Amino acid sequence: MKLQRITSVLLVLGGLVAAAFSMPALAQGSDTEIIEEVVTIGTRLQEGRSASDSLVPVDLISGDDLQSQGATTMDDLLSRLVPSYNVNQQPINDAATLVRPAQLRGLPPDATLVLVNGKRRHRAAVITFLGNGVADGSQGPDISTIPAIALKRVEVLRDGAAAQYGSDAIAGVINFQLKDYDDGGSAEARWGQYYEGDGDAFNLAANVGISLGAGGFLNLSAEYKQSDPTNRSQQRTDAAALIAAGNPHEYAAAQYITDPSYDSTFHPNVMIWGAPEFRDDYKLFANFGKQLGSILEIYGHANYAQREVEGGFFYRNPHTRSGVFAGGKVERNGIMYDTVKVADLDGIGMGRECPAIRIIDGVASIDDINLVKADPNCESFITRFPGGFVPRFGGSVTDYSFATGVRGEFIGWHFDVSGVWGSHEADYFMRHTINPQLLALPGITVANIPTDYDPGGYTQTDWTLNLDLSRSLDLGFLHGPLNLAFGVEVREEQFEVTQGGMNSWYQDLSPGGLSAQGFGVGSNGFAGFGPRVVGTWSRESYAGYVDLEAEVTDVLVLGLAGRFEDHDDVGDTLDFKISGRLQTSEDVALRAAFSTGFRAPTVGQANILNVTTAFTQGILEDEATLPPTHPASALVGGQPLTPEESTSFSLGMVINAGNLDITMDYYRIKLEDRIARSSERRLTEQQRNDLVAAGVTDAANFSQIRFYTNDFDTTTQGLDIVATWDMDMFGGNTVYNIAANLTDTNVDKRNPAVIDEKRVIQLEENIPGFRVTGSFKHTNGAWDFVGRVRFYSDFVEFATDDGGARLDAGARTLLDLSMSYAWDDDLTFVFGADNVLDKYPSTQTAYGGNVSGLVYSETSPYGFNGGYYYFRALWGF
Repeated sequence: MKLQRITSVLLVLGGLVAAAFSMPALAQGSDTEIIEEVVTIGTRLQEGRSASDSLVPVDLISGDDLQSQGATTMDDLLSRLVPSYNVNQQPINDAATLVRPAQLRGLPPDATLVLVNGKRRHRAAVITFLGNGVADGSQGPDISTIPAIALKRVEVLRDGAAAQYGSDAIAGVINFQLKDYDDGGSAEARWGQYYEGDGDAFNLAANVGISLGAGGFLNLSAEYKQSDPTNRSQQRTDAAALIAAGNPHEYAAAQYITDPSYDSTFHPNVMIWGAPEFRDDYKLFANFGKQLGSILEIYGHANYAQREVEGGFFYRNPHTRSGVFAGGKVERNGIMYDTVKVADLDGIGMGRECPAIRIIDGVASIDDINLVKADPNCESFITRFPGGFVPRFGGSVTDYSFATGVRGEFIGWHFDVSGVWGSHEADYFMRHTINPQLLALPGITVANIPTDYDPGGYTQTDWTLNLDLSRSLDLGFLHGPLNLAFGVEVREEQFEVTQGGMNSWYQDLSPGGLSAQGFGVGSNGFAGFGPRVVGTWSRESYAGYVDLEAEVTDVLVLGLAGRFEDHDDVGDTLDFKISGRLQTSEDVALRAAFSTGFRAPTVGQANILNVTTAFTQGILEDEATLPPTHPASALVGGQPLTPEESTSFSLGMVINAGNLDITMDYYRIKLEDRIARSSERRLTEQQRNDLVAAGVTDAANFSQIRFYTNDFDTTTQGLDIVATWDMDMFGGNTVYNIAANLTDTNVDKRNPAVIDEKRVIQLEENIPGFRVTGSFKHTNGAWDFVGRVRFYSDFVEFATDDGGARLDAGARTLLDLSMSYAWDDDLTFVFGADNVLDKYPSTQTAYGGNVSGLVYSETSPYGFNGGYYYFRALWGF
């Protein structure tokens, strides 16, 4: 009902705007010619089509539009320019902090296919275990490795296209078209900072075109970035309680507990919610092409990118953190006391028993701590971390790819033979944390236990080979020629888990040893990948397609595509797409499409085993994500994964009235057997014991588990409206643009034992249902003025993914402004600010307004850092 009401309002407003803007008094001067750029996705025509003539909605974003924004990453740039594209900060979300998950049309990142120069881009190694809501459990591409300065344009196909391009193209396709200039170039320097005085970001970028002789070019791009972290936290209630109780220890809980060699800055709060730190962020891209004779061209592109990202984790309270500090209860003189955990090094029941460390009036007893220190058989981590500790998590991301091919014409056929290879690596690190199990090793004590760990990493590698053929056929009975295209594709995906350092995964399994005493396993916060976890998994797939497109009459264009795809592990599929465009008048056209789609579970999703920490009802516990075929998963309903299937329908209108362009497109995407992580499932003590007895020894530390499942169906529907109006005014030229998106998702069918009510709410309401961006750009001589208003409707989140911490976040309107001055033909200066009015999202209200020190909505699509201002200098040559 909500979607229908808003849709009706927008349609009425669209009609009024169209009527008003098409009045003669507002028409653009006749001496101005509008030239539409051709898009290359959504059609197999060699000459392409203009965006307004496309049979399905395609957004065309120029490289200049990308570079004129204040944002510095590709994810943020697209979120400002494509209303149905959502991405959030991911402040303390494990590997999602390294590669932020983004959603198109309300679907997860791996439902959108990414191309570079029309060739499939490899996916990222990172699997989003704590992505919140829609993106939870996804494995999409890492588009942040693409520098904006390398791009000629970006084409966003907002329609199901699996029948044309293959698996993953359920929500749509994003094609990054690289610059192909053979001379000249540009360079820019950029600096920005948040109003709060933190988050400084510095960028340098350059692009140059080089001629390779007649019909040849080499275009090179480079970008370097450094970005400081931000802090928008408050003191945690438990840390405040320690302070109030008079914690007398060496490290007061009021300090940010970390090793000064990593961060010497004093922070008033024990943990930080904010943007992470980016270090040594390099991006390199090359694009080349060379004509060989009259019928053959060789082409290709390559990239290399790396960056290091570091952020904080949750605070480990020295009294209550399970697996490290929290002990049981003891009775003394008729009084029950909570205790701090003490390690009995010769094993429970094997020798002397260790004294208990009681918590008396909110403070660990100094007398009891001294008794433990005096006994060489006993160790407690509170003796080294009396104020607790905060792990530091991060990783080094390395991304590289190479694509090459030959294309040309032969006896009337256009042919294109190409190969693409790409790899994405994420190597993780943990700092200022511990693996409690190491106390079982000779020579290791609490005083010298390592605090730096190498947990291992993930690597995703993709290979793709394509043969594409097409030609135009004059059949005589059609208004125009029939474009026939067909081809084959061979693809291999490989996912590898590399082993971490032994100290990051070691476990003491001796009788009565540290595992039996309830101490956590692995580097606390992000356990290392041990021999039971590591491995390499791969999948091969083969596909063939046919694509037909023709002007049936002078006003009707029809398209038909079919694709057969066979995956060696999950079976095959046959998908199709029917599309059409009807020119109903000189200014108005209707377009529609119906298609089916197919997305296989990624190799990583089907095989990954990961243990992390997560909140449940305010308590931090170890949570394992297991393969659905793992014995623990099978105990609570896990089944082998199958592909998810989609049915998409879209219906739109295109209005081209002089200087006014309007597109309105309704879409409906039905997903069956959708792939996502299940809700949290608890194992009983008996189930854990049975698993350990069966040889699954790490199950002893699984407080709760999750696994991938196909156990639910959804329907996502929405409306996209884009309007552009170009006119001369105030002595210059002004372009107005309005882009609005409505998205509504419903979970149609589910297994309540696997997908609970919290997950339903996250899937249906975690992104704003309505977004609209209105902008203008006025050019007058050497001056440019840009203004943008961004509106985001309300949404729902569960802070820290905790089912007891629901937040109904309110709507917000943000204002962005910038102005630029062209000093001469080559040098331009820009000053701007995003979120000029310094708007913040709604504040948390659960647990007395303090959810682990979090102040604002962590999944806000516009962030929670406030206003941001920036300076840019651009030089063209």
